Amino acid sequence: MVTYIENEPTSSKAIVALRRSVGWNGMESCYNNPLMVSYYHIACYDDKKLIGYVDTVSNGVTDAYIQDLVVDPAYQGQGVGTELMNRIISILKEKKILWISVMYEEKLQDFLQTVWLLSNALWSNANL
Repeated sequence: MVTYIENEPTSSKAIVALRRSVGWNGMESCYNNPLMVSYYHIACYDDKKLIGYVDTVSNGVTDAYIQDLVVDPAYQGQGVGTELMNRIISILKEKKILWISVMYEEKLQDFLQTVWLLSNALWSNANL
């Protein structure tokens, strides 16, 4: 059963493994650093396995940056990424964040534009 857990502690080891599963740098030293704090994050689990994760950085008033949307390759195309994005955008809007930005790989542009349009979020991006 897939569950979404909001803003609860997430194992740095599980995040590192998830990042590596999609070919990203695990950034293990960063995730083990106590100074690494997120504004709001959502973890998605299938039973106890971390299969999706999205994190945000924000000043808590005007701006937020969505980072590290990652979904286990075995679960891609099943709506996990879309659900994570919809949830995080809704939360940021509830918190009255004025500007939401995201950095992304070009191959994800169509996906992100669809999520943005469906969520009515302000479109601001920095393309990698």
